[in-house]
Amino acid sequence: MMRSAFSRFLLCSFVACAALLSVAAGLRAADPAPKADESGWILPDAKSAGTGWHLRLKDARAEAAKDDKPILILFTGPDWSSASKKFESSILRSKEYAASIRPAVVGLYIQHFVKTDAPEEQVSANQSLRKSLSVPAVYPCTVVLASDGKKILGIIPGVPDKKDYLQQVSNLTGIKLAE
Repeated sequence: MMRSAFSRFLLCSFVACAALLSVAAGLRAADPAPKADESGWILPDAKSAGTGWHLRLKDARAEAAKDDKPILILFTGPDWSSASKKFESSILRSKEYAASIRPAVVGLYIQHFVKTDAPEEQVSANQSLRKSLSVPAVYPCTVVLASDGKKILGIIPGVPDKKDYLQQVSNLTGIKLAE
């Protein structure tokens, strides 16, 4: 009798562990891996940040010089910063941003990862850029550069109100906001 109770206990324990493992595997499978470009650098999440962002300053500078547009650099913590997520959903995905700012700037998306393993080259390049521009450790933080990609026109830390943010970018760049 003792043996049969122990056997049932082991069987129940085994079934419970198997069930927990399958649930955990399902949760991991539900989180899609971040998308990467051809070099393995992690791309911005198009759902929250939109599309058309550069990951490298040299690419943004080339486009900005060609099109004579200012560079809008977004320093963000997409995998951990609730303020960054709020900024992306309330401002970057807004109709006002899409109508006025997005077409008039070259976007550079600089990600500071905490929970995601990113290529060391991407992490190092992003940290170097932040340091070279003396960007405060505030997430998100927007830096606006002139079309030469060198002169800093302004820095907007944190998550201002949408109207205030759009007005600040407009004032720094001369972009006329859509009515």
